[in-house]
Amino acid sequence: MANFLTSQQLKTKGKVLLVGCGELGIQTAGLLQADHYEVVGARRTIQSLPKSIAALSIDITEPASLAVLSEQQWDAVIITLTADSFTADAYRRTYIEGLHNVLQSLPRPLSDQAVSPLVLFASSTSVYGQTDGSSVDEYSATVPASFSGQTMLAAEALVEEYPGPACSIRFGGIYGRGKSRLVSRLEAGEICPHEPAVISNRIHSVDCCRIFMHLLRRYQAGQPLDSIYLAVDSQPTPLYEVMQWLANKNRIPLASLKQGAASARGGNKRCLNQRLLSSGFSLQYPSFKEGFSDR
Repeated sequence: MANFLTSQQLKTKGKVLLVGCGELGIQTAGLLQADHYEVVGARRTIQSLPKSIAALSIDITEPASLAVLSEQQWDAVIITLTADSFTADAYRRTYIEGLHNVLQSLPRPLSDQAVSPLVLFASSTSVYGQTDGSSVDEYSATVPASFSGQTMLAAEALVEEYPGPACSIRFGGIYGRGKSRLVSRLEAGEICPHEPAVISNRIHSVDCCRIFMHLLRRYQAGQPLDSIYLAVDSQPTPLYEVMQWLANKNRIPLASLKQGAASARGGNKRCLNQRLLSSGFSLQYPSFKEGFSDR
């Protein structure tokens, strides 16, 4: 286990636990450290964590390994989990059983004046079941048909039951570092169908991390937080138009592309981010054009 710096050794704005701490957690850790927060990354395999991040080895499916979480006082806990596979069982183990174990393992207040740490949970727009291209926001019905959406909705309910301050953040399709899977598909000679149009919703990974920072700062400043935020960029766009733009940008002739199968994931809805923007957040990448150009 890493030797953690105490508040006496390092003057910080707070101590933040990153549970799951994959690529998104690592990027968030960098922003937190740059802003003088103390950061601890907790995951099953810690060898791939940067040396700059204090590490805890845990397995969210093994409650005994989580006892260490209650041994320290956290100002905030950012939970970014990833299932081992895209199956109903893997999602249940991670987002229901694992999340439940984590929330139960967080330290409880020692007095009536103390509060539990802020919890920020990375959820998904898969909780929406709309397939007709309609617009959705935090007030819209959530009746997902997919096991992934149903599981994420159940996970949000667990977060809602947490006795301390908490937010579930419904991220759209996250993209950013590395080659886009859309570009890879284009390079393989395939583009999605033009009709029927399917609206895609996305958000750059940099903005995902900045949202965590924004909500944490807002909470620490004593400003109110909503329990749900829809986190997407400001330009929901038919997927064909996105791929067409990417093809032109990468000098891939449209005439050389054949239309492949439509994606079975993601539904078809237009996600709106007004609540997030109204809270004072400003997107660094307000549309896919800025996001895919910054590579």
